[in-house]
Amino acid sequence: MAFKEKDFTTDWMQPVRFPNGDNVNLAVISNLLQEEADSNGIPVAFREDTVKVGGMFSGQQEPILIMYNPQHATDYLRFALRVQHQGRYAFLHIYNLGGSKNYGHANAAAAGSTFRKMANAFGGHNSKLQAEEQYYQILQDCISNIVGG
Repeated sequence: MAFKEKDFTTDWMQPVRFPNGDNVNLAVISNLLQEEADSNGIPVAFREDTVKVGGMFSGQQEPILIMYNPQHATDYLRFALRVQHQGRYAFLHIYNLGGSKNYGHANAAAAGSTFRKMANAFGGHNSKLQAEEQYYQILQDCISNIVGG
């Protein structure tokens, strides 16, 4: 599925800078992140995709990676990873894609009735949300670790 630049409106975190990033590309990033995630005991997977760049009549595309949790491929957030170069620097941009079922349940409970809040608590949605948020925190640490923190 080719994406369009306008699909990338929500940065998941600040772009990551790689000084002397001439050799930084998506393959390098995925290998480093896979190793870091493995060493921290969290699952992560990648698939290749593209993003259409430029104006309406441009056919130019750039490669991107879609990063996701393979154990929660449809119910956790997914992320688009894009590497851009300027000067000797490489910048890793990470965009939030899609939604999370656990965030959806939490938002519905916050806007809903007392019954809905109790159903979330008894249904384990609160602990599922906490586990998902902890996964993202570890993932952010992994990303910070690959550039030396």
